[in-house]
Amino acid sequence: MEENYKLEKEFKLPADTFREAYREFQKKFVYPKSRVYMIIFAALAVGILIFGIINMSDAPKKQKYITYIAFIMAAAFAFREWYTPEKMRRNLTDSVRSLGEPVYKIGVGDKYVDISTVSEDLSNVPEEERETAQNEDPLPEKTRLKVDEGFQLMEYDKFFLMLAGKESFYILPKDGFSESELEIVRGTVK
Repeated sequence: MEENYKLEKEFKLPADTFREAYREFQKKFVYPKSRVYMIIFAALAVGILIFGIINMSDAPKKQKYITYIAFIMAAAFAFREWYTPEKMRRNLTDSVRSLGEPVYKIGVGDKYVDISTVSEDLSNVPEEERETAQNEDPLPEKTRLKVDEGFQLMEYDKFFLMLAGKESFYILPKDGFSESELEIVRGTVK
């Protein structure tokens, strides 16, 4: 079935652009919640420490150990809330980097955006195994994003971030697109 696109173009997504775009996604959806929990756990840790210093001087050893363990646990949870988004971004970026640079295709219609994988980067697969690798692991079907109230388009210096709700995001690098093509992408949300 032939689609009626205003724009249809192939592109590659470099790992550095992915890392930067994922950081922007995290700023919008992950960091606010993570920071709230980090502040709560850090305040709890400080409160337990102050309580332990002021009120536990005459307490039995067992009570002191319980207070110290509670402090360490609260501090560990605060650290985890700070560290987890950083670790997640690094792991996802490494995964994207290990894929190489597959070729994607975007198709912009009136009320939808289609994104699909055109070809995988098989440059690190030996020549004699490439055809077998392509046959064993078929390319995924195209993804259609409906341009409705759940769709957001955020523009940055090097890329567009397309959000389909809070669950999924798609990155469209600006490299290789003309200004008129970028205007078509900008025109998806009016």
